Amino acid sequence: MRLLSLFLIFISQWIFSASDQGNITVNGETVEVSVERIYSPAADYPRSALRRGTEGFVVIEFDVSPEGEVVDPYVVETDQPGYFERAVMRTIRRWAYEPYVYNGVPVTVNDVTARFTFKLTE
Repeated sequence: MRLLSLFLIFISQWIFSASDQGNITVNGETVEVSVERIYSPAADYPRSALRRGTEGFVVIEFDVSPEGEVVDPYVVETDQPGYFERAVMRTIRRWAYEPYVYNGVPVTVNDVTARFTFKLTE
């Protein structure tokens, strides 16, 4: 049953939208843009949370570099402090994005957010 739960978590993360919102600054003005994820493995369900049957979520914010790498991720919100943050931080650093190009030049996209949901199914 636990294997099925983990499989469903993986599938739900895989189906998750491959586009995230962020901001760029153009002529001193903030403009909202979408960045396309090209690699986004799901976070592993922490064993301690599995043993306790704990579910929860983590919202993370970060920048996307001109090369498409995740830069300076940090936790914005979580409903179960101490359970899922490490797994999310390990995972988010592996994500990759299509570089965002503005006027022919790759630029940094700021304040991109992603939500990770950890849910057990019975």
